[in-house]
Amino acid sequence: MRQLSRVFIVSFLALIACSDPTQSTPPSFFIENTDPFLHKTDQGWVYKKKLFSGYMVEKEKDGRIVYQLPIIDGKENGVAKGWYNTGEKLLERLFINGKKEGFFKQWWPNGHLRYVFHYKNDNYDGTQWVYFPNETKREASNYQKGEKEGIQRVWDEKGELISNYTIKNKKLYGVISVNSCIPVSH
Repeated sequence: MRQLSRVFIVSFLALIACSDPTQSTPPSFFIENTDPFLHKTDQGWVYKKKLFSGYMVEKEKDGRIVYQLPIIDGKENGVAKGWYNTGEKLLERLFINGKKEGFFKQWWPNGHLRYVFHYKNDNYDGTQWVYFPNETKREASNYQKGEKEGIQRVWDEKGELISNYTIKNKKLYGVISVNSCIPVSH
């Protein structure tokens, strides 16, 4: 019996230690972004003077949700989702403890990817991809800790490379022939 208790306790502790705190789900409490009692403060999202846990949502006039932001203890936590008025997926962005982390994807109304950005500790990190509406690549910008670093490329709608340069230690090397009209910082 004592042996069984020890196995249970060890198993329980292992389960707790290995659980992922970023996988928490806020309570099914939905507050519209226009609610006058919901505020973003230095401490986080506050509802009726208390740290908010639930979903901040944006709705269309017909009541359909077009944006949903999960919040736990006042901090954005989980995958925020957005939809076009027509119901197609618009965006998905991951937050962990109030910071942008991992991916941020946005789609064109036709369902093709518009861009895929990567974050680490609330900063751009890695390759940021921007696409034309037909999903051919338009831009690849590389970042490290929020700063452009490495190979930067831009293509035209035909897929031809029109700009190719490298940034190393904030110095630019290569040919810049065009600026993209789609900014990377969203």
